[in-house]
Amino acid sequence: MKKVFTDPNLSVVANAGNVLATAGLTTELRNAYASGGLAFTDVWPELWVAADSVAVAEALLADLSKDDDREWQCPRCKEHNGVSFKLCWQCGSPQR
Repeated sequence: MKKVFTDPNLSVVANAGNVLATAGLTTELRNAYASGGLAFTDVWPELWVAADSVAVAEALLADLSKDDDREWQCPRCKEHNGVSFKLCWQCGSPQR
């Protein structure tokens, strides 16, 4: 097993794990509820995968994070939506 992702926010790590699991990779979430380490980064939640899945996992995670700062405009109602929305929060139209 090899660590491929860590973040102080458990939800972010769990979401990354869901993306990898959807792609068929077996993941292991570590430090989900850890506390009291010597350094705060020692207790961040971590996502681990099998050594032979590392390259695929890293590629999927890179795709996941490359559009983090881009909003999109709904083609139907012209509402601006954050990158985390795949459907318009205003009218429900899908992102294109």
